[in-house]
Amino acid sequence: MTGLPSRISEVQNDDTLTFLLRSHRVYLTPLDEWSVSRSYEETFKTGERQIDYVVLDKLCKAVKGYAYAFQTIGYYAWRFSQKSLLIDEQVMEQTFDAAKVDLFRNAYERMYMDISNTDRVFINAIVKAGTPAVSTSQLKAILNKPTNYISVYRARLLNDQLITSPQRGIVCLSLPFFAEFVHKYNQEHFID
Repeated sequence: MTGLPSRISEVQNDDTLTFLLRSHRVYLTPLDEWSVSRSYEETFKTGERQIDYVVLDKLCKAVKGYAYAFQTIGYYAWRFSQKSLLIDEQVMEQTFDAAKVDLFRNAYERMYMDISNTDRVFINAIVKAGTPAVSTSQLKAILNKPTNYISVYRARLLNDQLITSPQRGIVCLSLPFFAEFVHKYNQEHFID
């Protein structure tokens, strides 16, 4: 599952599928890093892989709780370690390169296109800040907009699960490698 929130909303609001509106909604939280680590470790050990634990930690952190990234990164780490039976830095780099192709093509492009132009401007401001965590005051300065404007688009992107707010007044991109995707998308589409 790539987790496309806008597509879920479309299904829920389809005129012929009204029973979904009456159903109980279950909101899944992001995967926790400990569970990701344990799952990878057990699977790799079962497959007789040797594990560089620093690399394993980097693989787990890269997932950022996103289930599709968990599947994709795990798949490529397994695949690229088939000959050597070693999960090391080289395997990690190959894994990240291949996983980005899948994430960007299969999920991020659709997610990014499904949001409004103004939502994309907001996302670009987060990327432009150049730090993982961005304050609302930074966003106000970059966008040259008032707090209520920031609040509206912050709420929309939180609902779309493209950003998180780990603490009051701070936002982060929620998806792994998403800032890199935005840079690449903007270059390919000549957006500044």
